Amino acid sequence: MAKLNNENVDWQIVRYSEIIEHILRNYHIKLKKELPEIEKLVYTIFKVHFEDSGDILEKVHRLFGQLKTILESHIIKEERALFYMIMDYEKEPSEELLGDIMKIVENVEGDNKEIVELIEGINKVTKNYLVPSTGCPTYVNTYNKLKEMGEGLIEHIAIESIMFNRLKNK
Repeated sequence: MAKLNNENVDWQIVRYSEIIEHILRNYHIKLKKELPEIEKLVYTIFKVHFEDSGDILEKVHRLFGQLKTILESHIIKEERALFYMIMDYEKEPSEELLGDIMKIVENVEGDNKEIVELIEGINKVTKNYLVPSTGCPTYVNTYNKLKEMGEGLIEHIAIESIMFNRLKNK
């Protein structure tokens, strides 16, 4: 299977199995690795910079914790159920299977909405990831990782939305 990138790909015509492979390879694997790393970084800057940025970093810590929890369950739902069902549907379409898929899609879309809201919340609290003058290299690294993760999640959700809409229109 050819590697896909997000540029110049018409997700409306790419096979479901290729979209799923792309999501797993380019988003899920990276998220599973980075979520614990970012969690440690967020905690570290919260602890170290409590005196000068505690109010902001407490909010970032809380929002990221919620985001991490949703993402972990979201990934499990997709990898342990939804993606297998979609690949089965691609091989052998049936109304019954499509109905089962759509029930999970509805749940996953709810997750996606929450994920976007939490990313926007982190963006707002950090004033678009603006590191204060008292920020250390770890602070900069943490905000860079949060920003990169947020951008990746928005791409990930956009690709999933196209796939889900295609399934809804079957």
